[in-house]
Amino acid sequence: MKLSFKGGIHPLRELHEGKGKTHSQPIRDFVPERVCIPVDMHIGTPSAPCVKKGDLVKLGQVIATPVGGIGIPVHASVSGEVISVGPRQMLGKTASTCIEIANDGKDEWVELSPLGSVDSAPADKIVQQVKDAGICGMGGACFPSHIKMMIPEGKSVDTIILNGAECETFLTADHRLMLEEPQRIVDGLRLIMRAMKVSTGIIAIEDNKKDAIKVMQEAISGLEGIRVAVLKTKYPQGGEKQLIDAVTKRQVPSGALPIDAQVVVFNVGTAAAIADAVIHGKPLISRVTTVTGCVNTPSNLRVRIGTSFQDAIEAAGGFSEDPGKIFAGGSMTGLCIPGTEVSLTKANNGIVVLNQKDAVKKQPTPCIRCGRCVEACPSRLNPQFLNALNDLSDLAGMKKHNVMDCTVCGSCSYVCPAKIELCATFKEAKEKITARRV
Repeated sequence: MKLSFKGGIHPLRELHEGKGKTHSQPIRDFVPERVCIPVDMHIGTPSAPCVKKGDLVKLGQVIATPVGGIGIPVHASVSGEVISVGPRQMLGKTASTCIEIANDGKDEWVELSPLGSVDSAPADKIVQQVKDAGICGMGGACFPSHIKMMIPEGKSVDTIILNGAECETFLTADHRLMLEEPQRIVDGLRLIMRAMKVSTGIIAIEDNKKDAIKVMQEAISGLEGIRVAVLKTKYPQGGEKQLIDAVTKRQVPSGALPIDAQVVVFNVGTAAAIADAVIHGKPLISRVTTVTGCVNTPSNLRVRIGTSFQDAIEAAGGFSEDPGKIFAGGSMTGLCIPGTEVSLTKANNGIVVLNQKDAVKKQPTPCIRCGRCVEACPSRLNPQFLNALNDLSDLAGMKKHNVMDCTVCGSCSYVCPAKIELCATFKEAKEKITARRV
C-alpha cells in the first residue's frame, strides 16, 4: 500500500517531467579551481574562522570552529591557499563571512581518525564524530545532525526515518545517491540507530522511484529492524511532519518537534555523510547536487562545498537560454539567488534555471474564497483566513491561528487561482513574529 498524508498537491506534469532530464544521469564529480565557503551553513551561531589569508590548508582541515551550543565546525573542501576571509553576499539578507581557498589540485587530506566499521565503532562516540565532521541536515533544513541524535531527558525515540522521498520538483540528487551508493546510506542508518539505541529504521521513498526502491530493498536484505516504506508520489511528501504521518500515522502536535512523536528524520544524504565520518573519518566536504533546467547538460554533480553556482552551471554545459530565474533548490521551496557568484552549501541539493518566459511572475487578483488553499495545506491551516489577518497586520491573530506551523511548502500558492503569494506572506509573518517575539 502506498503511504500518504492528508492535503498536498500534484504539481503539473511538466514539473514532474523536469526530473526526467536528470533521473538517468549518473553522479559526476566536479572540483572547481576555487571555493568560497560560508561559515554560517547551519542553523545556529556561525562558526568562527581559524585561518587567515595566506595560510595553506589541507582537504578536510578545520577552517572555522563551532560557536554556541549547536555549533559545528567548517572544513576545507579543497587543499590549497586561503585567498581571503571576509563578508560575501550569499542567500541570506545580510552578508556571510566566507573563506575563499585556491585549489592546488593535490587533494591532500588532513590526517583522518575513523572510528571503525558499522558494527565495531564505539556507539558512545558516534555522536561526537558526527559533530566533528560538521554534518548538518542535507535535505535543506541545515539542523546540526549531532543535536538530532541526542535524545533530551524525558523524551524517547523508537523509530528513525530516512527521507528518500525527494518530492521537490526537478531534483534527482537523492534518487541517484540511492541508486549508486545504497551501502553508504544503509551504513549511515545503522550507525544512527546504534548511537540512539533505536531498533526500527525506515527508508521512505516515493513510488515514482521504483528503481531506487528495488535497490534499497536489496541493500537492507537480511538486516533486522530496517525496512523500505513506499510513499504515494505527492508534494510535500518529504516534509518531516507529513512523512511521519504517512509512515507511522502519528501526528506531530502543533508547535512540537518530530521527537514528540518518538520519531527522528534524517535525509538519505545525511545518513551517507554520517557513514563517511564514522567509517572513514571524513568530514562533510562535498554533496550531490542536481543542476537542471535551461542548461546544456542537465547533471547530477558531486560538488565541493563552496563551489560557486557559476562553476556548477558551467560544469553542466552552461546556459542553454538566457536565464530568467535561478533557484537554489527546486521550484517549490527554492530561493532565487542574487547572482551566480553565490556558493553551494551543505544544504543545496539543486540548481534550477528557468528561462525568461517561465520566470515571469503572474499578477495576483482578489481572493475568490474558493478554499483550494485549505484543501491543499498539509499542515491543516486555513491560508485564506491567515492571509486576511495579514492584510489587517494582525500578527498576534496569525500566531493564534498557528501560522508558525506553516512549513513554507508553497502548496497554497501553487493552487491559488488568484495567484496570491500566500507562502511568501506566511514566511515573512513568521520571521516578524520571531523577531518581535509576538
